[in-house]
Amino acid sequence: MKVNLFDYLNQTLKMAETTGVLLVSIGKDERPNVMTIGWLLLGRSYHKNPIAVVAVRPARYTFKLLDEVEEFVIAVPTPELEEAVAFCGEKSGRDVDKFKETRLTPVQSVHVKPPSIKECIINIECRIYNKIRPPHYMLTPEHRRAPVPEQHTIYFAEVLGTYCYSIRDVLIR
Repeated sequence: MKVNLFDYLNQTLKMAETTGVLLVSIGKDERPNVMTIGWLLLGRSYHKNPIAVVAVRPARYTFKLLDEVEEFVIAVPTPELEEAVAFCGEKSGRDVDKFKETRLTPVQSVHVKPPSIKECIINIECRIYNKIRPPHYMLTPEHRRAPVPEQHTIYFAEVLGTYCYSIRDVLIR
């Protein structure tokens, strides 16, 4: 069911701040990966669709996948998924299938190649339109002190759609 991103904005930011939200990507080999992120920006655009901004370091497996397929899904978990979110933040998709290990259910997204996650409250489908690689001044001074190859790339993406796969999730907002 299509939902309004801004109806879930507070819950999305609260989860990012506390447990983290999930970023789903996929590579050319079509094997999806799930990564935990604790920082994102969501906002209105001067075009018809909202914008999402995320940051990923080159050391992360997700970084490679975002270079191969410039799309991702931001999946907002419920507090009950805290263990799965922690697992996705601790393990690398290079070494393990996080969907299998966490028993999260991938579902085909409407607009992008990476799957959405059935158990999550909402799934925000995004297509990257710009990325800013280091060196840049969008990071905090602390992050800019890291060697350039270790600094985050900032991804700007258009939100193509926001979806919910459970009526229960629509009711909990």
